[in-house]
Amino acid sequence: MREPISLLRYSPALVLFAIAVADWSRFADPDLWGHVRFGQDVLRQGHLVWRDPYSYSAVGHLWLNHEWLSELIMGALYNSFGVFGLKLMKFACAALTIIFMAAAESETGASPLLQSAILLASAVTVATQMQFRPQVFPFAMLSALIYLLARDVYRSRAPLWLAIPMLAVWANLHGGFILGVATLAIYGTVRGVQDLVAGRGVARLSRLGAITILATLATLATPYGIGTWRAVMHALLNPYTRIVVADWQNLFTSIGSRWHTDPLTVVFFEIALLLIAALVFSFVLSPTADDLPLVGIAGVLSVAAIVSVRNVPIAVIAIAPPLARHLPIALRRRLPWFANAGPVKRASRWSQALFATLAVLLIARGDFFSNHLDAGAPYPVSATEFIKQRGLKGNLLSLFSWGEYLIWHLGPDSKVFVDGRYDTVYPQEVLEAFFAFNYARPGAEIPLDKYPTEYVLIPPELAARRLMDSRRDWRLVYRDDVSMLYARGDLPAAKFPGIPIVGTAMPASFP
Repeated sequence: MREPISLLRYSPALVLFAIAVADWSRFADPDLWGHVRFGQDVLRQGHLVWRDPYSYSAVGHLWLNHEWLSELIMGALYNSFGVFGLKLMKFACAALTIIFMAAAESETGASPLLQSAILLASAVTVATQMQFRPQVFPFAMLSALIYLLARDVYRSRAPLWLAIPMLAVWANLHGGFILGVATLAIYGTVRGVQDLVAGRGVARLSRLGAITILATLATLATPYGIGTWRAVMHALLNPYTRIVVADWQNLFTSIGSRWHTDPLTVVFFEIALLLIAALVFSFVLSPTADDLPLVGIAGVLSVAAIVSVRNVPIAVIAIAPPLARHLPIALRRRLPWFANAGPVKRASRWSQALFATLAVLLIARGDFFSNHLDAGAPYPVSATEFIKQRGLKGNLLSLFSWGEYLIWHLGPDSKVFVDGRYDTVYPQEVLEAFFAFNYARPGAEIPLDKYPTEYVLIPPELAARRLMDSRRDWRLVYRDDVSMLYARGDLPAAKFPGIPIVGTAMPASFP
């Protein structure tokens, strides 16, 4: 294997451009309002919020918030720097992810050209999920872990014990820490089996096993202890998750559903598929045992990406090092220049200037320095203003994707039936009642009749609209192109003169 060639030295401007690509997409995620508000509330109260104060369907229910530290960071950054602080957080996570990916590729000895191509393709696919939410922290953590493992494989020297404190921090940032545990387990198992087959004994298996066990135990170092694991497993096994959350759909279904509505994201997903196929192709043509643990990790995480599109970034992070290692070996006979082992100089000043300029332009055109974020979907902006202006307060049944927007704008005077925390707060019976209402299935009346619901706010195209229009004990009081607000018939709002009031939908932005 040739000596390492790091893009961080060969072409730092290209690495900066890859960071800008990974960070270029900026919009307000449906849960952003909640993440910031929950962090602000912890800062204001000086302690974690253990029992849910935001809903009326699960009031006082235990809240196993595996994202508490991420939300604390987001709340603190917003309090100090506004939306720009959140943009700095996202940029920092994108930068760490790309830098560690570049460092991992450099351990393979691949040519700068190949490293650059893989890094830029990976940056494009990472950008699809690099948004203002706690998931950005696991991307940086996983890329750092993959770098350590790549260094251990290709250079036989890496402080793998660092995985133990990394997993402790990771478990407080986001439930994706389970990926770190799985990565360590796969790595240790494959390397241990390789040693046993080669007759090298169990020394390395014992060492890696001890690191994996200690790192797993470190994930219990959270305020919730084993409760963090319970919350994560519930999210993974919840039957509704893959039905109602687009990010949890499988890759092929997501490509099909977004083909006409979001073609750019489809292209990014197709690039991810090409990277997966390239790794399979190159490893089959150049099978080696030295980095089989990394190939195994990439294979498992690629399956995870196909099962759920939210895992696409973690797959490409894992794919980059073994792909950089095997592709030049597989193509050497047909394209000798692709794996040229000759002396390598730093990239030219002209190319550095070009990539630096492109990076600056991409950052500037991405509205990086503004103090607002456009929403990625329609929200009930005008209806919320109507509620505020008329002084309406009470229990509000709405979409779970609108829940945290409403918590931000109407809480604590108004509480929601459900919101984006449904995996960590709401009992199964609440979720079943909500989805029955949402899709107008048997039992759709339960949220109206068995819970103290006072207002219903839904989009006009929702199936539940038929139920609301058929109920004589509910009145439509406001409507526009995005939302319709119903009030229970015995409330003063149901007796407003001139209802329903027709408004004009306005675009949403954070905050």
